[in-house]
Amino acid sequence: MILVLVMTIGFSLVETIGISAIMPFISIVSNPQLLEAGFYKTAFDFLGFSSPEKFIIVFGISIIIFYLFRGAYSIMLAYITKRYSVAIYTHFSKKLFKINLSVPYKVYAQKNSAELMRSIGRETDEIGKVTFHLLNICSEIFTILMVYAVIVYLNWKMTIIITGILLIFVIIILSYLAKVNAIQGKISFTSGRNMNRALKESLGNLKYVKLKGNEDEILKTYNNALEKNSKSEMVTYVMGAMPKSILESLGFSFLIAVVVFIVWLYKDASMVIPIISMYALALYRILPSIHRMLLEINGILFSEETIKNVYDSLSQPVEEEGFDPVNFISAIRLENICFNYMTGGEVISGVSLEIRKGEKIAITGESGGGKSTLVDIITGIHKPVLGKVYIDDTLIADDNIRSWRKKIGYIPQSIYLFDGTVAENVSFGSTPDDEKIITALKKANIWDFLSHKDGIHTKVGDGGIQLSGGQQQRIGIARALYDDPEVLVLDEATSALDNETEQKIMDEIYSVSANKTLIVIAHRLTTVERCDRIIRIENGRIV
Repeated sequence: MILVLVMTIGFSLVETIGISAIMPFISIVSNPQLLEAGFYKTAFDFLGFSSPEKFIIVFGISIIIFYLFRGAYSIMLAYITKRYSVAIYTHFSKKLFKINLSVPYKVYAQKNSAELMRSIGRETDEIGKVTFHLLNICSEIFTILMVYAVIVYLNWKMTIIITGILLIFVIIILSYLAKVNAIQGKISFTSGRNMNRALKESLGNLKYVKLKGNEDEILKTYNNALEKNSKSEMVTYVMGAMPKSILESLGFSFLIAVVVFIVWLYKDASMVIPIISMYALALYRILPSIHRMLLEINGILFSEETIKNVYDSLSQPVEEEGFDPVNFISAIRLENICFNYMTGGEVISGVSLEIRKGEKIAITGESGGGKSTLVDIITGIHKPVLGKVYIDDTLIADDNIRSWRKKIGYIPQSIYLFDGTVAENVSFGSTPDDEKIITALKKANIWDFLSHKDGIHTKVGDGGIQLSGGQQQRIGIARALYDDPEVLVLDEATSALDNETEQKIMDEIYSVSANKTLIVIAHRLTTVERCDRIIRIENGRIV
């Protein structure tokens, strides 16, 4: 940041010198007799020139070299400034992703995943752009001030008159732009999110969309959001382009009017041509700077809603969790556990339970009774509002909860398979270990099928679309077994399968969990008939 600001000030100085050098050059070229007196003569004599022509040639070449340097400096500054704004974007994107991975799960459960992905990806990019806008505003301010100082020194009366006229119009334009862009920014923010939701919700349920036949309604929702988003972008672009035309027309019209007035009054404008030329150059530099400043302010105002949202996301409470050791030797013990979600009453109420190591436990009950929530508390996904969870005599807390979670293999009802290979889906974010993957696939009884395809490099398709339901479930089992967990949890993992496939998969699960603790959530009694105990939950209590 300091480097960028220093280079920005340096560039403003370079810009000022570049503009200031033009007037003396024009004056000497149009009137070489200036070299016979004053500052010009001092410079002429000091540098040892023999003729005005040589002085003018060297002066002109020096200006050319200086402007080449200015161009290189400008490119380097643009690179460093953009690099800094991109670094800001990557910093906030990483930070926001980390925060959303670290928020309490019941907080995450209230969020929309499409909005989260947009926030982490696109909205953090807006923060980088806003930083870029702010740096550019600083650059333009320094440039304007330095160039302005030169023309004030040149003729302060005319400068104040031009400034007053331009300032009135800048304030009018800026106040109008501020209102329009704040409104358009909100429209863009809302419509962008609606587009994302429409895409995710429809493409993620395409089979259901086709069966229901409501493509036209979904397209209408998306198209409305897209049109609003496009219109807001267009309005913002036009509003950004408008000040340049207005300011340039006013500034240069005023200069021409001054020349016309002097010619009419004195019948000769030769004496003011160098001054007018200098003002023209200054305006040529200042007006684009003012326009760019307005564009940058425009961009910041447009991103106001996004900035607020990212700030709120960054301000979320996060869980600081550690890997202090947890040894599971004898039992999992729950003492008087109570839990509620953020939007409702108690889901678990005063539950105490002990699960011995190696035991096969079934948890049954009506939908909404609290089965999955209780298991989420056992596995450390949810933290109880009241009560305690012990592994042997170790209390599960923030400093050791990650060690406990790593001992658990989880098989949900709906297996999420992304568009990648079997190896990538089984290792799921960890560095793939081919031997461990194959071992897990063999235990899940799917290796024979995969070995006739591309083995662990077999593509599963988005959502596992290239596999049957039973095959998807077996990949889920292999994923749960990949790290050789001590506790295996089935959260209604076979409820969507037919009886024959379910029976096969349950046989496989009982086989691979022979020396593991098994916790099964299920509705069907046939699924849990081989468990050591069946625990029934009703209204958050063990009955």
